Amino acid sequence: MLASLRKTLVDSHVAAVTVAALLFASIGAFYGAADRLVYHAVLFIRLIANHRLSFALRDLELRDSGMLAVTLSCFCAGAALVLAAWIVSRWVYGVGPLRSLSRYRNKLSRKSHA
Repeated sequence: MLASLRKTLVDSHVAAVTVAALLFASIGAFYGAADRLVYHAVLFIRLIANHRLSFALRDLELRDSGMLAVTLSCFCAGAALVLAAWIVSRWVYGVGPLRSLSRYRNKLSRKSHA
């Protein structure tokens, strides 16, 4: 008798690896977005501290659209990756991604290879 796809994914490592990879990729996307925001905030604060407010405002206006577009795309990519991990984990294991990985880790640690 043929096993269902969900049962096959639960028995193999594919679903757990997919969920973990999606979560790690989302962390990278969120880090990239936060990194850009922090960099530009520190630059803006340094320009204000050096009493170059007019230059800071003009420079900020020039970079606004590009910085915000890249940051927003990184945040959207991170959110999409978290959503994909949640959907896969919910479909295969019936729980969220962190709980499914925790259960999978417990399942691996109970195996005896002797």
